[in-house]
Amino acid sequence: MKPLSRDQVQSWIEACSLEAYVCSDCEGIHLPLWEARPGVLEARCFVESDRCSMLTEIAIRPSAVLPLQGAVHFMNYDFGLLKVMISMDDEDVPRMLLTLAIPLKHLSAPMFKDWLAMLLLEMDAIYDQLTDMEVLMIEDDLDDFVDDFDDRLH
Repeated sequence: MKPLSRDQVQSWIEACSLEAYVCSDCEGIHLPLWEARPGVLEARCFVESDRCSMLTEIAIRPSAVLPLQGAVHFMNYDFGLLKVMISMDDEDVPRMLLTLAIPLKHLSAPMFKDWLAMLLLEMDAIYDQLTDMEVLMIEDDLDDFVDDFDDRLH
């Protein structure tokens, strides 16, 4: 069986009526529909030698990190396909990561379509929860955060 290529996976994504493009910086297949949502920094699919993985990064308010850390366990329990985690870097906005990988071995277009549909449903549900909890760092907040980041540290 011929190994799957990034172009093949991108064509499968587009066959699901989703716009997709390959980023020259990260070589990932980006999903503009998701990246257009408030607070979503990146939504991309990576095709590696043995797996296809989806990674979505959502900006969250710094004040929401502690409450969300407790909620992450319940999200991982409630949404079995996704791995939900929080990422924090010293000089960047906190992020909630939604990720999942599927083996490429024996992966077919119909299987990928089913996987992607289930994955997007779970991502939608988590995004709705984050919206309801009012923990998303939307673009205006993000601009303010980045502009005075050093001032907030001192």
